[in-house]
Amino acid sequence: MKKILLATNAEHGQANVFLAAGHALQALDADVDIHFASFGPISKDVSSASEYSVKCTEGARPWTFHLLDGLAMIETVQNKPEADSLGRLLDERPSFTTKIGIIQTLMVLLMPHSGPEFVQVYKSFVRAVDEVQPDLVVVDSLLSPALTACRHLDLKHLVLSPNTLKDFAAALQPWGAMMWKFPVIGSTFEFPVPWQSIPANVFYCFYQIYVSLTDRRVKAVKAHVKRELGADIVSFETLLLYPLPGQQILVGNRPETDFPLAFIPKHLTPCGPVIRPAPPAADVDPELDAWLRRGPTVFISLGTHRAMDEDEALEMAATLRQLLEASDARKEKGAVGGVAGELQVLWKLKRAKPTHTPIYAAGPGTRVYRALQNFIEADRIRILDWVKPQPSAVLEVGTVVCSISHGGANSFHDAVTCGVPQIVLPSWLDCYDFASRAEVLGIGRWGNKKTMPLCTAYELAPILIDVVLGPRAESMRSKARELAALCARTPGATVAASAILAEVEGGKTK
Repeated sequence: MKKILLATNAEHGQANVFLAAGHALQALDADVDIHFASFGPISKDVSSASEYSVKCTEGARPWTFHLLDGLAMIETVQNKPEADSLGRLLDERPSFTTKIGIIQTLMVLLMPHSGPEFVQVYKSFVRAVDEVQPDLVVVDSLLSPALTACRHLDLKHLVLSPNTLKDFAAALQPWGAMMWKFPVIGSTFEFPVPWQSIPANVFYCFYQIYVSLTDRRVKAVKAHVKRELGADIVSFETLLLYPLPGQQILVGNRPETDFPLAFIPKHLTPCGPVIRPAPPAADVDPELDAWLRRGPTVFISLGTHRAMDEDEALEMAATLRQLLEASDARKEKGAVGGVAGELQVLWKLKRAKPTHTPIYAAGPGTRVYRALQNFIEADRIRILDWVKPQPSAVLEVGTVVCSISHGGANSFHDAVTCGVPQIVLPSWLDCYDFASRAEVLGIGRWGNKKTMPLCTAYELAPILIDVVLGPRAESMRSKARELAALCARTPGATVAASAILAEVEGGKTK
């Protein structure tokens, strides 16, 4: 029996690849004993993923959850003085000033813990290791206390990351391409960086390095950990610049789904999109599944954290009205993207908390409802607070002709693996990179270049019509299907699980 300990942050952006890897491990070898070390917010998802894995693989045993002490990463960040500043900067229209401010506060995301908090998580992770005695530890690239323990205690481990090849390899590209070709995280620049933006990109690169080397809070955390544990901190930056000899980092995308790279360092294993398996929509919500199968569908899901106030929701409503009116006015009636039926929209709308206006809803009598009343009452637009099936399960129904997301790694790769063209409405950090990737790969559009981080009907409506009904729509669909077929030949979760099992069975990585 092989014991494998998966250690990750609780946020879905990080944890989903571990949930996917656990399922794939048991699919390849039912005798694998999966242990999961993380924080409280992800415990229910671990339980449901375990149940689904056991259901799918005969002989598989339930996963064991080990609770790490302390707060989850985002909760830890929110308790820091920098959180208010970072939140305000991410909500503002990107500018030179906001980008500088984001770089100044970015370290709180890469190193959210104080010294005592870091030690607390470190010790609880070591306790989990002592309890499990795993054959291998698989560690989240952003779970610094666990990374530090693995290296300090010489534990046999691999790193698994939802981050992209670009994130890990840009700094190692020849001719200093990181400076002039690859957009700095949060810069909002396209790829390759436009010539007029190269000086700013170079400045952001050097400023980011300066902040990384001089951040007083990070220096204090490192000193505390060294004093209390005798350990040198291993962070995301350490993985980028100082990987252990022979150590492999499993990365959640592949060259064909990323920006072009001159070379891929040997310590990186491009797995491809590592997608968490989910029960079919028909099993979770049969009525919604039947509705989705009525006709071609646009699916809007802007992630867990991206909310809309009423004004922006009205802009989206105006966009959808223009799309459906354009569809109905087409001279050549027929299928959209090979899917017969009338075009329809499923919109998962997370409402912003009230500030100066009361909470609004999309029900009868509201401004959003009135803007779309004819289509809502014809059941061609559904606006929901929550969609029961996983987003990937909605896409897998096969009738979605466009996915509109915030550009998180999971959302982007869900659409890629399902062969669905996409529109990205990025609001922060690496989401801008995914919007650019959609255009570079020819599988979609960046939907709010002029109005980011918000969206407006003036900009978005023509883009949405272009992706769904325009002359380039079939080309985008074709390229999306080609990428999906490529990913399906070697699924990322299976590649990652195979690498993990190979390491257990005789690898040399420490």
